[in-house]
Amino acid sequence: MKKGKWTKIALTAVLSLGTLTAFSTPLSAHTTEKSTSSDGGHYSGIPFDSSVVNEDRLVKALKKQGKIKKNANEAETQKALKNYLKKKEESAMKQSASTLTEEPEFLKEYKQEVHNKLAKKKKLKKHKGKESNQVKPVKKEKYKGDVRNDKVLVLLVDFKDYKHNSIKKEETDMYYDKYDQQHYQDMLFGKNGYIGPDGKRKVSMKQYYEKQSGGSYTVSGTVAGWYTAKHEAAYYGGNVPDDSGSDGRPRELVKEALEAAAKDPNIDLSEYDQWDRYDIDGDGVYNEPDGIIDHLMVVHAGVGEEAGGGQLGADAIWSHRWSLGDVFEIPDTESEVGQGGKLGALDYTIEPEDGAAGVFTHEFGHDLGLPDEYDTQYTGRGEPVSYWSIMSSGSWAGKVPGTEPTGFSPYAKEMLQNLHGGNWLSGQTIDGKTLKKSKTVLIDEAATKGTNHDAVRVDLPDKEIVVTTPAQGKYSYFSGTGDNLNATMTTTGIDLSKEGKAELTFKAWYDIEEDYDYAYVEVRETGTDQWKTIAGNITNDRNEAGANEGNGIDGKSDGWVDAAFDLSAYAGKKIDLQFRYTTDAGYSLPGLFVDDLNITADGTKVWSDDAEGTSTFTFNGFSKSNGKQYAAQYYLLEWRSYADVDKGLKHIKRGASLMSYNNGLVVWYVDQSYSDNWVGKHPGNGFLGVVDADQQVLKWSDGSIAATGFQVHDAAFSLNPSTKLNIDYTATTGLTLQDRYIRPARTFSDKKNYVNPNNPDAGRDVPTYGLSFKVVGQSKDRSVGKVLISKSN
Repeated sequence: MKKGKWTKIALTAVLSLGTLTAFSTPLSAHTTEKSTSSDGGHYSGIPFDSSVVNEDRLVKALKKQGKIKKNANEAETQKALKNYLKKKEESAMKQSASTLTEEPEFLKEYKQEVHNKLAKKKKLKKHKGKESNQVKPVKKEKYKGDVRNDKVLVLLVDFKDYKHNSIKKEETDMYYDKYDQQHYQDMLFGKNGYIGPDGKRKVSMKQYYEKQSGGSYTVSGTVAGWYTAKHEAAYYGGNVPDDSGSDGRPRELVKEALEAAAKDPNIDLSEYDQWDRYDIDGDGVYNEPDGIIDHLMVVHAGVGEEAGGGQLGADAIWSHRWSLGDVFEIPDTESEVGQGGKLGALDYTIEPEDGAAGVFTHEFGHDLGLPDEYDTQYTGRGEPVSYWSIMSSGSWAGKVPGTEPTGFSPYAKEMLQNLHGGNWLSGQTIDGKTLKKSKTVLIDEAATKGTNHDAVRVDLPDKEIVVTTPAQGKYSYFSGTGDNLNATMTTTGIDLSKEGKAELTFKAWYDIEEDYDYAYVEVRETGTDQWKTIAGNITNDRNEAGANEGNGIDGKSDGWVDAAFDLSAYAGKKIDLQFRYTTDAGYSLPGLFVDDLNITADGTKVWSDDAEGTSTFTFNGFSKSNGKQYAAQYYLLEWRSYADVDKGLKHIKRGASLMSYNNGLVVWYVDQSYSDNWVGKHPGNGFLGVVDADQQVLKWSDGSIAATGFQVHDAAFSLNPSTKLNIDYTATTGLTLQDRYIRPARTFSDKKNYVNPNNPDAGRDVPTYGLSFKVVGQSKDRSVGKVLISKSN
C-alpha cells in the first residue's frame, strides 16, 4: 500500500465486514419502523449491544436503582427490562447517527463489492460426507490447509476515581483477587485456556475460534496496561442525555488508551497493522498493512453496565463494538502507509474488567463480520435463537456465566466461510425443489470437525414478493434492497453539444428510509471523473442525520410519480448520466424503481430508455426488474451435542438453577425476506431461527408465558427424551418454571404448524413443500446423527 492512501474515514467506514453480511438482498416489505441497531437488526455498530446482557444481574441492579419495582412480577419485570433496553438502544443509535460524515469513494465501492459477493446464492463448501447404515462415533478430521492468524491488541485502562482490582465478590460471577495482564493473556490467547473463578479450566477465545473454524483461523496478541484515564469513570460511561441514554464518551477512553500505549516501551503498535481490511489502495491485496490497527480491544475497569455496573452503576461502560468516528492518528507513532506518517485506529471493541471469554468472543465475532441474531428491539418474548448461538444469548452460557459460550449458528459459520474462507463449515447442499428420492445423511456434532457433514443445507424456491408493477411495459430499473449499498447504473456519451435547454424526465417509484438512505441522479461531463448530484422535483437537501450528499431522494412516493431534472447547465456538452442508491447499516426499505426515461432538448427527444429492450446502462447493483423481489430461503440442519464448546448447552445458569438445551438435530430456517428478528412485530418470522420440535408452551408458576429462551430448550429433534426443566426464581420473583413433557420428537415436517398460537414469538412460520427431516439413527455417544431427508406430494 502506498503512503497516504487513507484520508478522513467516516463513521460509516467503520462498519467493516460486520455490516456487509446479507447473503442475498434482504427485503423490508415486512418491516414497519426503523431499526435501532445497525444492519437492520443484524449488527450492533453502535455504543450498545443488548445481546451481552446478563439479565439476572442487570434486573437486580435496576431494582436497586428504582427503575424496576422491587416487588414486580415476572411479566412486569420483563416489560420494564424491554423498555429500558429499547431506550438505551435508541439513544445509542441517535448518538451514532449524529457523527455520520461523508465516506470516501473507496469504501462505497468496497461495500457494494462485498454486498454483491454475498448476494450470490451459494452452496455449502462441499464435504465428502457419507451415506451409511452404520453410525459410528465422530472421527476427527485433521485440517491441512492454510491457517490465518489475526493479531489483536488488548489495552487495559482504569479511571482516576476507580482503579482496577476494585471489584467486589458479590458484584460478579467472574471474581478474581487480581485482574492482571496474565489473566487476559490466558483468557484471550491461552493455548491451554485459562483457570476460571471456580478453579476449573475454561476455553480461551483463541481456542474457541480455532475449534469453530476447524483449525483454519486463530488469534494471538499482547495485553498492555493497566493505564489510567485522565478523568473519572462517569466522564466516559455516564449516560446521555440521562440514565436511560447511552455512554457519553467511550471513544475518548479508547483514544486515551491508545495514546498511553504509544508511549509504552513494552509494546510496538505497528505489529498490529497487518491487514488492509477495506483494500484502501484498490490493489485487491488484503494481506498488507494499511496504516490502521486491525483488531483493537479495550478493557475498562469495573463491571460492565450490561451486568449492572457494580459500584459504578449507570456510570459503567456498556460492552460494544463501535468506531472512533474518523481514523484517529495516534500520537508518537510512525507508519509508512498511514496519513501523515502516523499509525491510525478506527474500529474497536470494549469489554469490562470482569468480562468472561463469552463476551469477548461475541464482540470479536462482530469484528469478523457477524451480525447479531437476537431481537435487537426486544419487541416480544425473544427470538428462537437464544442460547443455540453465541451471537444471541449463547455468550452467557456456563456454570459460571460466560465461561462456556456455545457455538456459532450454522448461519454464522456459513457467513464466515464465505467471507474468509478456511474450514468453518462444509457439507452437502440439497435442492429441495427438485428432490425426488429420499436421502440419508450423516451429520457430525457441530463442535467437532469430523469426516461426515458439518451441516446440510436444503434450498427452497425463492420467496416472491410483489413490490410494484412497472410504469409501462414489462420492466423497469431497480436499485436493489439492502444495507450498505452503493448501487449504480451508468450511461455515457449523451450528446447535448448542440442543444440549449435540456431536461431529464422519468417515472419514479421509491420507498427509501427517510434521512438515512438516499437515491441520487448524477451527471458528469464525458471524459471527466467527478460526478455531481443534480436537483429535481423529487429531491431535497434536508440533512438531519448527516447522510444526504445533496439533492437526495428519500421517503415514499406512494406509487409512480413524474420526475423532472434540469440539465440546462450541461447544454453544449456531452454528458454521462448515473443513478445511485446508497444505504447505511441499519434498516432497509425496498429502494428506487425508474422507468420510461427521456432527455428532451429544446422540445426534441434526444435520448430515451424504456427498460424494455437492450439497455443503455451499465449496472453495478442496479438491475432490470419486473417489480418483484426474490429472497433466498433455506434450511440448515446441524447436530448439536454437549461436546467441547457446546458443553455450555448443558450449563445455562438461570436464577438458582442450571438449564440444559437438548441434543440432536437442530433445524434452522433462514428467511431472507426479513432483515431482522423482531418477532414481536412479525411473530413466527425473522431472518433466522430454530424450529422448535416441542410445541408445548411453558408457563411460570403464576400462569405467565415464559420467554423464548426457555421455550426452545428442547428444540432439537431427537431419539432421546429431553431433560426436565426446573427453574427457580423464588429469591427474586417468587416464581418457578417446570417442563415435565420430555417425550422426543424425531421428525420435522413442513406440513406441521411450528407457530404455536399461544406463543408465536418462539415459532417459525415455515413454508409447505412436503419436506421432512427424520432422525433415524445416532452413534452410541450421540456425536453423529443419521437423518433421512424426504419429500412428499
